Order: sequence, then C-alpha cells, then structure tokens
Amino acid sequence: MLAFRNSSSKHLTQSNAVGRSLRPVLVAWVVFALPLQADDQCVLSAPPEKALATMLRASSDVTFEGTVLYERAGARQFLTVASAPAGSRGELRRMNAEANPRSEFWPIPSRSSKRICNVAEVYVSSLESGRVIAGRSTQRLTLRPRDTLRLTHLVDMDEETGLPLAMVTLDLDGQMLERYEYAAIEYSSGVSGGSVGDVVEAGYHRGRDIVPGYFLVSENPDRGVFVVSDGLATASIFVEPLPAGAPVGEGAIIEGATLTYTRGVRSASGGLLISVLGEVPFVTARLLADAVRPPLEGS
Repeated sequence: MLAFRNSSSKHLTQSNAVGRSLRPVLVAWVVFALPLQADDQCVLSAPPEKALATMLRASSDVTFEGTVLYERAGARQFLTVASAPAGSRGELRRMNAEANPRSEFWPIPSRSSKRICNVAEVYVSSLESGRVIAGRSTQRLTLRPRDTLRLTHLVDMDEETGLPLAMVTLDLDGQMLERYEYAAIEYSSGVSGGSVGDVVEAGYHRGRDIVPGYFLVSENPDRGVFVVSDGLATASIFVEPLPAGAPVGEGAIIEGATLTYTRGVRSASGGLLISVLGEVPFVTARLLADAVRPPLEGS
C-alpha cells in the first residue's frame, strides 16, 4: 500500500524471471484480458470514502520524515523514511540491517481520483476513532475486500494530514501478515505544489482488466513481464522458459504480505515458468497465472 512496502518494481529488477533471457517464442505470449469496463467517475460521499480519498492522496501531498517500526515474518526492522520536497519520490534506510545503511528510493504513489475510485470499487471502507501514534491523533480506516482476491488493511491515518501512521495487513482468515507503525514523524510546512500533484495524477493509467478488480498498469510482452494492480495492491507476472529438467506443477512462498507463486507448465511452444510476485492471496496469484496464455487460446 505504501510505496516503501515490498515495491514490485524493485523485485522486478531482482527477480530470476528477469535475470535470465527469454526465447523469442515468448513474444507471442500475452496476459489474457477480461472485457473492458466503463471508467466512469465515482462519487465518494460517505465519511469512510472521503477518508479513503484523503489517505490515498496524502503520500503525494505531504512532505514528511520519520522513524518506522516494520514487522513481518517474525522479524523487525527499524526504518528512517522521508518524502522528497519535490514530491516525486521517497527515501528509506534500514537502520538495523547493516552499518551505514544505503538509501533506497520509491516512486510517490499516484493521487489520481481514478485510482481512488478503483480502490473504492473493490474494498469496503469503515471509519472509527484511532489511537495516538507518534504523538498524533488518528482515525482507523478499515479496508475490507469485497471478495477473496485481496487482503484486509487496517490503517491508522493522521487525523490532520491523512498520512497513514500505522497499518496492519491481514490474510483471508484475519491473521496478521505484517504491520508498520511510526515512532516519530515530522512534517514540513505546507504540502507539495499543485504542479507536482498534476504530474502524479497524469501518471496513473488503468489498462485492461485481467482478473476481477485487477488491471494492467504496465507490460513488456517481449520480456514476458506484466504488472497488475487493483489501485492498492500490486503484483508482477513474469513469463520465461521452463529450465531443462524442471518439473511442472506449482509452489508458493509467503513472507509477510508478499506472496511468490510459481508454476511450471508444458505447452505446444515448449515449457514455461510463470511467476507471480505481490501482495495478493494465493487464489489471486493462481488466477493471474491462469491468465497467461497464447493469443489463440484467448481468442
């Protein structure tokens, strides 16, 4: 949800699926699309929906720096995080990973009104009073999925700025997968300039639908790389030749809220290894893998 959490674009460059070259035959492979849906402007009138809009815009509108406790898979990390004054990217350092930790960067999420509508379409939001976090009053925004294809998020957002100061991600059984919480945060005066907001707004594009609620945000069929999102969660799909001697079948590893799903399949064009990486349930990863097929199979 927040850009410093398990960015799929970062994993995309590190994944073995990209590290090995693809055979030319994979150029013909596509992610099969569902029928296009109308992209009408939604109306957000209820208090939880307005809070959702404020929260999604805050990461691009507010300039801040702080210290975060981040927990997943039984491990803790302490991070320092900051958004750039220009509002174009954020920076983090993992303070207990190594001495003199290097800076890592992430793109500021889009504040697009279309993105807000996309999220409201697949999550039911509710709002209540929150606890004090980093010395600031919060509101608890709960985002529950309308189906079993996404995870639940409990967000404690700053009552004044809307910035998420804490979040817990739950699986389909209500068990915690990961959480983060600010220990301290400071804001700069004012918010990012309007021109920056316009750029972030223009950068959001909803491509064709792949599985219910998930749509393409970028693709490179020549390399066999596709990135999908529901406006909140993101997953990357990698298609590559099945290594010689590798068995067909499926497997998955989950670390916190991040699932790595792989499937080896045989086809008339040869064996394929399909990998899905993202903050999605197992059933969603399986459906995304199902969507990878030759054009003739999808026609």
